[in-house]
Amino acid sequence: MLTENDFKMLERQAGQLYADLELEIIQEIAERIANVGYANTIAYNNAMILQEMGYLYEDIINKVAEYSEKNAEEIQKIFEDAGIKSIKKDDEIYKLAGLTPKKIGPELQAVMQRSAIDTQENLLRLTRTTASTGQTQFLEGINRAYLETSTGVKSYSQAITDVVKSISKVGAYVQYPSGAKRSIESATRMNILTSVGQMSGELQLARGRELGWNMYEVSAHGGARPEHAKWQGKVYTEKQLYDICEYGTMLGLCGINCRHTFYPFYKGSTKTYTNKELRKMRNAKVEYNGAKISEYEATQIQRRLERNIRESKKEIAGLKGLNNSEVDTKEEMRKAKIKLRNRNNRLNDFLEQTGFRKDNTRLVVF
Repeated sequence: MLTENDFKMLERQAGQLYADLELEIIQEIAERIANVGYANTIAYNNAMILQEMGYLYEDIINKVAEYSEKNAEEIQKIFEDAGIKSIKKDDEIYKLAGLTPKKIGPELQAVMQRSAIDTQENLLRLTRTTASTGQTQFLEGINRAYLETSTGVKSYSQAITDVVKSISKVGAYVQYPSGAKRSIESATRMNILTSVGQMSGELQLARGRELGWNMYEVSAHGGARPEHAKWQGKVYTEKQLYDICEYGTMLGLCGINCRHTFYPFYKGSTKTYTNKELRKMRNAKVEYNGAKISEYEATQIQRRLERNIRESKKEIAGLKGLNNSEVDTKEEMRKAKIKLRNRNNRLNDFLEQTGFRKDNTRLVVF
């Protein structure tokens, strides 16, 4: 099993893998918009735009390849460490039940290796889409800046600055086949945490079948999604994991961004959580700005405040991309830094009121 602290450590590791890449792409787009922007205030130079788009695509593809190669070993280690830790803790429970689990064999090793490889390949496919989305952001930004400048709506500097701020707010993002979009940081975090959780579930069931086991306890934590709070912390058979906890589905146990795991439970042992403790988790409230809200609602507010802080840091990164251009960003940079300070203050006020802890892994943009 993996604990809540294990997931926090995983989140910290995952968040660091591609954070630099996102800022590098934002700055790259800003620099190229500035390079072409001035030419287009005089003449709409399609040839130059196409050339810059080609360079931008190649640069992003090369950056993605560089990061993927650099992170491959780290991702492999994340999965191996999580898998071994999960099995070790579970085997201790089996031993208490009088069983003798074997050492990690080829079948369990294959699960860990496949999970790591699948995640690496999926992340590479996703992050490569930023080359196309980056081109789109660049072209739309150039068109908008040209239109606003040529019609006299804005000065050249203001038009370019506003375009870069708009792109920075969205950030460098990946696009899924469904059309959904996520920032690189968010996509990486979700992909790795979800894949590790699913791997842990696979390992658990493989070990349980190996030992003829069919009784599991699901972990529990405060601030769980309302749908998950209904079944967390209870004991189930393997079939019930599928039927009640919706194990194996995107929104169920070990699904997307789920931090729940399950582990062997044997008759006569004491459940980790009493019914009273589970009710307390489910009904827990905190006070914020004079109102009582659920822990889950408070968690969502904290995530929004954290996203706002990362957004401000990306805006500053985009403005830095204009440093070597003819655009004067001093005033915009001053405003951006004030906005970042105010957003940090709002988060600190929220934490002070609710007693929640600051999650630095969701604030860092390198």
